[in-house]
Amino acid sequence: MPAAHIESLWIWPVKGLSGMSLQTAQLRKGQPLAHDRAWAIERSGRFFDPVNPRHIPKGKFLQLVNTARLAGLESRYDPGSATLTLLRDGKQLATGQLTSPAGRAIIQQFLAAWLKDDIPGNPRIVGTGDHHFFDVPKPYLSLINIETVKDIARVAGKALDPRRFRANIYITGLPAWREFSWLGKDICIDARPALRAEERIGRCIATGVDPETGERDVNLPRTMLDAFGHKDCGLYLTPIADMEIHPGASIGPCQ
Repeated sequence: MPAAHIESLWIWPVKGLSGMSLQTAQLRKGQPLAHDRAWAIERSGRFFDPVNPRHIPKGKFLQLVNTARLAGLESRYDPGSATLTLLRDGKQLATGQLTSPAGRAIIQQFLAAWLKDDIPGNPRIVGTGDHHFFDVPKPYLSLINIETVKDIARVAGKALDPRRFRANIYITGLPAWREFSWLGKDICIDARPALRAEERIGRCIATGVDPETGERDVNLPRTMLDAFGHKDCGLYLTPIADMEIHPGASIGPCQ
């Protein structure tokens, strides 16, 4: 089995907005990464109850699949203060502390004005600090093989930014699609059991949005179905140990 290593680590603090690269990440057994999808923005209505948090279908929230213009914003998040700053072309547009009603109101008012007719109602930021707004009702991490993205780019006929797939762990050094052979196995990082590969990730049209421009420029699920007979890219993982991980670390099935 070729040697693979972690190329980069990411969290996506606000569902639908841009991500945050990490120099290190702390795995906790059975838990997602801290601050990953810790906040979401309801498109209209009130669906999330912070007193009784539960999984809610992703269509209730602003995200690239329904609001591609979000990719035109750069977001910066401070985990210590839960402060979100939104920028465009390096210019600050709005900043607010998401644990504060006043801070959330600032961000909500900006998004309502900026998105205008692109959304069906007034956006509402929701979260509890320890709930995670994943597409699936399980506390997974996600992994993407950079070589697999390159192979999808080959059949799509255009370069693809791996951030389209919004993963937590990006790996290199493994041939395209070989990560699917990891399913059901314990995965070691630097020779230590760290994760279990649980499921392949089926992809939606959100991957067709360029994360730099916000343009919907390709239908990747259709491209993948035509070329490969499926629309899966990446793996869902469950942490099986408490440990710190970092870019450059080796990763692969435990021996």
